Amino acid sequence: MLTHIWNRFSYIIILFILALLSAAYLLVVMANQPSYQSITVQDGDTLWTIAKQYNEEYSMTVEEFIAWVGEENNLTSFSIKPGESLVLPIENPTLSTHSDYELVMNEE
Repeated sequence: MLTHIWNRFSYIIILFILALLSAAYLLVVMANQPSYQSITVQDGDTLWTIAKQYNEEYSMTVEEFIAWVGEENNLTSFSIKPGESLVLPIENPTLSTHSDYELVMNEE
């Protein structure tokens, strides 16, 4: 009985297993990559003013910040227009972790 099922549906079973393994791999890879913040450029914004606005949230110089933003967003020049969306080298805040909870508990 199992031999009959395997002979008839082996391709589907193998394809299903490969799809599950691929999905699991993508979940693991995506979980390990940082998720960066995205902003929409407002009137009067420049890369320099954005770098100054977020200077406490990243660990690079203003020039490195501007170069990173230009490269990551495929900018051909350093001029930006209102309404454009830019990815910044600032990780999205994550949910509270167990270690954060322990730190609060130890303060009491």
